Amino acid sequence: MKTVTGRVNSAKPISLSKAATLLSGFVSSENGASQDVSAYLRRASGAFTELKSIHRETKLSSKKKRKSDGEMGSEKRKKSKKKRKSNEI
Repeated sequence: MKTVTGRVNSAKPISLSKAATLLSGFVSSENGASQDVSAYLRRASGAFTELKSIHRETKLSSKKKRKSDGEMGSEKRKKSKKKRKSNEI
């Protein structure tokens, strides 16, 4: 078994989307990993990509739900506020 060495370049948190992109890029590059490690990295990359998709779907469905429940967006709020002010005068 080969020894793996490395160092931490940054401990700053990154988004799930960026992590999925970085891992995907690493997997697709020629990194010299064994077949077992490459298979593990492909599975991990696929899982990150799937999780990213689930987050996107969840975010979109929650936005649609809020709109259907009558929550006003910023533009509608502004128009509603102007309308109330004009009615008060």
